[in-house]
Amino acid sequence: MSMTKVNDINMYYEIHGEGEALILISGNGAESSQWKDMIPTFSKDYKVIPFDNRGAGRTDRPDIEYSMDMMTEDVIGLMDVLGIERAHILGASMGGMIAQNIAYLYPDRVKSLILVVTSMKNSHRVNYACKQAIKRVMDGSDPDALAEYSAVWSFPEEVLANHGAVDRIKSAMAHVLNPQTVNTFKRQNDALATFDSSGWISELTAPTLVIAGDGDIIWPQKYSGQELAKALSGSKFVSIPGAHMAYLLSAEAFQNHVVEFLTSVE
Repeated sequence: MSMTKVNDINMYYEIHGEGEALILISGNGAESSQWKDMIPTFSKDYKVIPFDNRGAGRTDRPDIEYSMDMMTEDVIGLMDVLGIERAHILGASMGGMIAQNIAYLYPDRVKSLILVVTSMKNSHRVNYACKQAIKRVMDGSDPDALAEYSAVWSFPEEVLANHGAVDRIKSAMAHVLNPQTVNTFKRQNDALATFDSSGWISELTAPTLVIAGDGDIIWPQKYSGQELAKALSGSKFVSIPGAHMAYLLSAEAFQNHVVEFLTSVE
């Protein structure tokens, strides 16, 4: 567990295990602690490096406009500090967008790409709903709006059908180690809202695994899941239960698919 200077921020990261580097990139609002239950599996054969994006967890939260290119440079900067020339890059949700951008701008630094519950671009519907929730929190009219948005849009029907599920999810979100502020959530959301890889995604050449969440409503099918895999020649596509939180709710299946894919990459 360490801090290091990367570009204009102090970045929190961890290193677990030995071997080829596997970098884990979290999504909007998430921090590196979300990977803790998966690290024992991945670190058996790989040097696993989870970290906190700018604006989240223990990494600095500068009050400036963020961009996907900026967060891409943060990952490359961390790799440079750690002396890592090439790595397997795994990104979930917004992290998957950052991973795509890394593979596009720095193809020589990517050994393989694992894109999890992510998309080529954001949905106008989701972006509108998220921005309205952010606005209600920031103006003080509904302090729970963003937590409720995250719970309802991210979890599958069978989870939300349980009595009190949304309240329990909101409570869990409120008790993460280093809760994100609504301002830095907005900074990250504004960055991902402008991302669009559909014009260049087919140029990526790294071996790629695309993992979709069955029933995910965060990303429209037009730009996610099978369509994302279809745009990436030779990529592998799998779908697992759990909607947008599939990689956490179906953790065993997720880990098995990742390990099988990594083993197949020469």
